[in-house]
Amino acid sequence: MKIGLIGLGAMGRMHFECWRKSKHGKLVAVSARNPKLLAGDWRGGAFNLGDQEAALVSFDGMRTYLEAEDLINDPNVEAVDICLPTPFHAAMSIAALRAGKHVFCEKPMSLSLAECAEMERVARETGRTLMVGHCLRYWPQYVKAQELLASGEFGRALYASFHRTSAAPTWSGDAWYLRGAESGGVLDMHIHDVDVALWWFGRPQAVSATGLVTQGLPLVVDAAWRYADGLSVQLHSAWDRNGGPFRHAFRLVMEKATLVHDLAVDASALQLLRDGKTESVPCGEVSAYQAELDDFAACLSAGRAPHRITPADSRLAVEIGLEEMRQLGVGGGK
Repeated sequence: MKIGLIGLGAMGRMHFECWRKSKHGKLVAVSARNPKLLAGDWRGGAFNLGDQEAALVSFDGMRTYLEAEDLINDPNVEAVDICLPTPFHAAMSIAALRAGKHVFCEKPMSLSLAECAEMERVARETGRTLMVGHCLRYWPQYVKAQELLASGEFGRALYASFHRTSAAPTWSGDAWYLRGAESGGVLDMHIHDVDVALWWFGRPQAVSATGLVTQGLPLVVDAAWRYADGLSVQLHSAWDRNGGPFRHAFRLVMEKATLVHDLAVDASALQLLRDGKTESVPCGEVSAYQAELDDFAACLSAGRAPHRITPADSRLAVEIGLEEMRQLGVGGGK
C-alpha cells in the first residue's frame, strides 16, 4: 500500500519512522508546511513521550510537497496518513476521501460532532476506508487487559480507574495545543482513556465531570462514569504548566482479580492481583504506533475494513469527551 504522510510534527515524525519499518505500507510521499522539516532537518523536536532524537532525514525515493492538497492529488498515493493539528482533521480527511484515497487520521477525529458525522458519511459515499488513530487499542498492556476482561475468567468488572498526566505541551508547533478552542486542551490527551473505557465497557449510563479551566483552556478533568450494572469508572487527566513527566496508568478491579499497569512503576508490566498474590502477565514488546499503522495498511491490502477501531467508535469518544468538557464549562459539542 503506497502511503502519503501529511504533517511532520512530533506524531508525524513518529509515523514516518513506523512507515519506514512497515511490511505492509510503503511511504512514497510526505507533506509539511515547514521547509526545514521538509528538507529533512528534524533537529530540536520534542514530544510528551520523550525528546525525539535529533536527526537529518533522507526522503530519497519519496516525493515532497509543501501543500497537502498536492500530495492528496498525487496518483501514486493510495492512502493518506494525516498528522495535522485537530482543526484540520475533518477537512483534510474529507478531501482525501473524495480524491479516492483511504485515510488514517490521528485522534481526536474532530472537536465537532457534525464534522465527525460528515467524515463518516463521505467515507461511506466514496467506499474508502477511514480509520482514526486510537493507539491504546494496540498498546500491549491495554490489549491484554481487554482480552482478560472479555474472557470472563475473572468475572465482571466492578471498578476501573485511568490516570494520564503530563507537563503542558508548550513544545507543540505554534503552541496550538495551548489554544483550547483548537486543541480541546487536555481533552486531546484524555480522549485516549475515554476511548479505552468505551472499548472495555461500552457507553456509560451517566457521566459527570469537574476539573480546572484557565482562560478557556481545560487543564484538568476528573470524570466519573456510572453503568446500569453498578460499574464505576474514574478518569483523571491533567496538563501541568509547572512541568512533570508523562504518566499513564490504569487499575481494573474484577470479581476475582485486579489488573494494574503504571508507566511510572514499570513501562512494560501488567500486574495481576488475586488471592493475596501478585504475578506478572506477559504482554509482549509491540510498538502500538507501529501496530496500528501496520493493521491499517494490512487491512487495506487485504480489501477489508479495520475492525479494532471504527469511525463510529471514534465519534463516540468525541461525544463523551465533549460532554465532559461541557460540564467543565467549555465547548459546545456541536
